[in-house]
Amino acid sequence: MNNSAKIEENDLYNYNLYKAANTLWYFNELIHGGFSGYNSVKFKNKEGVYVWLEKVNIEDIYFVGELAENGISQQVLINDVIDWMIIEDGRLIGGYTIRHYRDTLDEDTKVSFDNDFGVKIDDGNDFFKPDLATPEGAIITIENFYSEKNLMGVLSCKDFMEEAKHLLEERSVNVTEELQLEIAGTLKASFIEDLESNGFPSFNDIERNFVLMEKHDNKCLIREKVIYPDGVTVNNTLWVAYSEAQEWKVLNNIE
Repeated sequence: MNNSAKIEENDLYNYNLYKAANTLWYFNELIHGGFSGYNSVKFKNKEGVYVWLEKVNIEDIYFVGELAENGISQQVLINDVIDWMIIEDGRLIGGYTIRHYRDTLDEDTKVSFDNDFGVKIDDGNDFFKPDLATPEGAIITIENFYSEKNLMGVLSCKDFMEEAKHLLEERSVNVTEELQLEIAGTLKASFIEDLESNGFPSFNDIERNFVLMEKHDNKCLIREKVIYPDGVTVNNTLWVAYSEAQEWKVLNNIE
């Protein structure tokens, strides 16, 4: 790994760190499961330099492995890791700081970087936990319920009152409780009718990656790129809101 590359720390970089932190659970599961391919984690050493630890094992609250630059054994607290990566079938999974750095390069330099790196770098596959603790996790959760054709599960990931408020505010309409209730009821009825008429979409065996488009106090606009097993890609752009129940809920999909 090239530890001398200067990485621009901006909002996009912070989002990539967020993605790395919220997908680390997947890396940990792979390691616990005996993953035998290349794996490494990134952390800041005592000299304040970010380095990679390879051939990782998990011992209690530590990652234990070998430093990439010299092969010396070391352990690092799991909570001190800022990034992770594996190579699977010649393809980079994770490696969010690497992706961020690569995206700052011009096309010619990017080609040289890819040749030196020697691993396929595409849009990746983001393994957020399927729960309502993050906006991306909420999207994955509702898509899992879609695939199961579980209407109650799908509805548990929605907040029609918040969606009604959002739509009214977008149109600069004065939001009253009565109007919000009326719009929310209409949205819910229309949503259920559409599923009953057109069926549940399937998200089985897909890959997905997320981009944060906008961020507000309690709402995020997330673009999700879905890659189906046959190679077809679909982009969904979804508003996700943080509810009073302290859970993220999926609102409307922007066509």
